[in-house]
Amino acid sequence: MPPKTTKRATKALPKASSAIPDPFTPVPTEILPLLDTLDKEIVYITHIDHHPAWFKKRVFFVPVGLNVTIGLVLLWRAYAASPWYWSILMSFLGNHNETTIYFASTPWLQLIWMVLVRSSVFLVDFILFRIIGPWPWGFFFESPGNPISWRFKTGFRDEEVYVRESRGWGARDLLGEAEGSSGRAGSESPFFKTRILPAVETRRLAEKTGYMLMDKDFDLSFAAMTKAAQMIDRKEITLDNVQKSVFVWVGSQETGQWTVWDCWKLDGGSETEARKKIMIFKDRLTAMGKESLFFRWVELIQFESSAPGGFTQERQIEAANKAKKLFEDEGIDFDTFIKEIGGLDGLPGME
Repeated sequence: MPPKTTKRATKALPKASSAIPDPFTPVPTEILPLLDTLDKEIVYITHIDHHPAWFKKRVFFVPVGLNVTIGLVLLWRAYAASPWYWSILMSFLGNHNETTIYFASTPWLQLIWMVLVRSSVFLVDFILFRIIGPWPWGFFFESPGNPISWRFKTGFRDEEVYVRESRGWGARDLLGEAEGSSGRAGSESPFFKTRILPAVETRRLAEKTGYMLMDKDFDLSFAAMTKAAQMIDRKEITLDNVQKSVFVWVGSQETGQWTVWDCWKLDGGSETEARKKIMIFKDRLTAMGKESLFFRWVELIQFESSAPGGFTQERQIEAANKAKKLFEDEGIDFDTFIKEIGGLDGLPGME
């Protein structure tokens, strides 16, 4: 279904400061209840994910399985290693046992070997519990929001709100206020060009589900996503209020204000046309009794675009060739089919 074209309400806060850099403007007042719960030091990006609910569910179950497996391994390791570590502690306190090392009577080679083995075990356990351990904890229990609580409260929807938050950088960097920064703010900031613009690229958002947009520059704010979904359910805001936009707090903590760059306006009709093209693609396959082929194509493009190294031109060509093979296996002439729907333009990953 094409995205709504209803214009966002224009009622906004007065422009209290001339220091608001382009292209940002004061936010509409109706979205303030959501923004007021966010950290003013962080830059946020919102967008609507239109991938089908069944596909989001399939993608989400991968990290669920991974984190459950890691959690079980950690529990097993804690159970298996606890007696050994307890014995070492008792030995250290002077209660000799099977873990005690007698330096005076142990040969040097054997002593070195024992120290190396024990150090390796310590290192592996440190990595397991200090570095890997926080993954399942954050996935299931992190407060104020985590992936499990978000899904439990909002479920899976065909139209979902995603809220990304800057990771390792923030509002001061974007506004040129951080120590050692260039002093350039907004669209002139290096962070705008290297962090913001790639994150809001239309093709990237069309090819990946929101959950797969986490990277070194952006994390997901599950608490904000939960609150946004609940506000939409209560009709306090609409999907139009959280279309592809960038939010940043400008000014001091006490007298500043939230500002927004409505980058969705730059898409014009391109996103709508692309969505229409996809629907034509799907409807034509459905009419041929090959609807499952459409979903396999979506999975293929999602997988190829998420591979390490980015969706390069070479990977796009490879994805198109694999798509052609899928069609041929179903007895459909790929070139003829594409010609009938008006070419490849507008189909993600097949330009």
